[in-house]
Amino acid sequence: MIDRSTGDLIFALSVRVCVGDQLETVASLALGEGHQVQEMGTGWTWLRAQNVHKESQYFSVGFAFYNNRLRQVHLVFSPTRLELSSSWDTWSESAERQRLGEYKQWVRDELGHEGRFPWGTVEVVYDAKGGSSGISLRYE
Repeated sequence: MIDRSTGDLIFALSVRVCVGDQLETVASLALGEGHQVQEMGTGWTWLRAQNVHKESQYFSVGFAFYNNRLRQVHLVFSPTRLELSSSWDTWSESAERQRLGEYKQWVRDELGHEGRFPWGTVEVVYDAKGGSSGISLRYE
């Protein structure tokens, strides 16, 4: 799904999100369901797509655009459809830390390692305050 040499996201043979793409270009791909656009008022705009099905996983993808150019991507995934309106009722720290381990393994399988690449940086992070983990791609 992540092109090791460019950092592009490949969703299908003819569906690719490239570093520097414009918001309109990515939005026109109509990935998944439940699209949300959030203008941050700082030059940053987020486009979120839920339940983007790729192979055996459902992804929630947050695309971050700065001055209308793709600069960051945040990924989480699950083998089952992601709830579009989840609550804290089913959350547990142990389950979230298990997901963190799954995300780390996925990144190793996709790219070989976390860290720096010629096109940017990939990190798998756990946010204790927000109670979530995910995969972060930051493009240079």
